[in-house]
Amino acid sequence: MALYIFTVSSLQCYQCLINPPPGQYYNTTKRLCSHFDHSDTFVVECPFSTMCMKQEFYLDIQNGVRISAVLRDCAPQKHAYHDIENGRWFPKTEVLEPYSEGCTDIDNDKGERTTPTSFCYCRQNLCNTSPNTSHEGYTDIMGVIMVFNLMKFINSLR
Repeated sequence: MALYIFTVSSLQCYQCLINPPPGQYYNTTKRLCSHFDHSDTFVVECPFSTMCMKQEFYLDIQNGVRISAVLRDCAPQKHAYHDIENGRWFPKTEVLEPYSEGCTDIDNDKGERTTPTSFCYCRQNLCNTSPNTSHEGYTDIMGVIMVFNLMKFINSLR
């Protein structure tokens, strides 16, 4: 009698965050984009994604200075919902395919004050590693500082 064990590995992507999420239930400060170095610390499994994502966004501040930041993660493709079968509700999960490979620039095209953003999607393991066009480490740190200061300012208005 032979026993076969099949393992299905999910896609692996780099994950780094611009700022840590609220709460202290897990330690994500090790994955801040300002520390991104292509190491295993930033590698995550993506069981509900078929694509990796890289988001680069820009913030224009005074005197023509532009701050950019890069976020890397699994593409958000998980769709969780409830379905009824035989008179009972059951949780269901699907992986949607709303993205196509490549990059798309989202810019201010309706007169709104929005931040120009570029979204890139790819299907290979760790394919969201490509650097942005500027000095990534420096701009990520500046982005974190800018977000922190903006949040302090918004909170002071309340």
